[in-house]
Amino acid sequence: MAPHTIVPAPEPRGLRYGLLTAANGPLDLPAPAGHGGGVQYEPVSCGFARLYPVDCDDDPPEKTFDPADPWVTADPLVAYATLTCSAVGSTAQSLEAKVARRLANGEQSIAEQALDAVLSTAGGPTLTAPDPTRIKSVIGELEQWLYGPDGANYGNVGYLHAPFRYAQVADPVADGRLLRTKLGSIWVFGAYPDDGTIRISGQVTVWRAPEVFVSPAGQGFDRASNTYRLLAEREYAVAFDCVTAEASYQEGTP
Repeated sequence: MAPHTIVPAPEPRGLRYGLLTAANGPLDLPAPAGHGGGVQYEPVSCGFARLYPVDCDDDPPEKTFDPADPWVTADPLVAYATLTCSAVGSTAQSLEAKVARRLANGEQSIAEQALDAVLSTAGGPTLTAPDPTRIKSVIGELEQWLYGPDGANYGNVGYLHAPFRYAQVADPVADGRLLRTKLGSIWVFGAYPDDGTIRISGQVTVWRAPEVFVSPAGQGFDRASNTYRLLAEREYAVAFDCVTAEASYQEGTP
């Protein structure tokens, strides 16, 4: 048998659907302060209106004045990939490109895990669907809470967060590159814990450093072992606006 012919690696068709598809952004993380301190902003998607009756009452009811919305803080995080490789048959340039590819393959999952940590520690309510064994009942309970006047009364498009395999039973509606519910909420099927939890939130935004840092191959060269040690990393920040809640889906029928 003749030796195998070395050819260029086939290019991927593209990143999977996930947070980087669905979220607002990725926006450029401000440098240099944002890389070490994250970002903070006063959200514009929160707040709601109130009903006031128009009549000829001599003693009209008072209008309610609501406080300003809390500022949102997005702490910084770093997604990184590493590579240890023999110097034989490799160039410094090719190895730097290889470790950068590794980061590109995996950084979305890191951002999703970071967002899950933010959502799970935000202190939002835990809801119980009328039928927790039906995912549509769970989705309906979460959307009713987010948009309804007895819940968060959120007026903009919300986000639903769920592990990957729920995409097969949630019956999402394709809208260009986005997956939505019938009501229009945007799905993020991502690297979230596969524990039956589905979350809903206000608008989700991702910031990241415009450029990937790759350590020069020569700096990580070990002459004793004739190997390279390379690092690629990128700073991120993730946040959601206003409100979040969660509900448990006890897998049964769709």
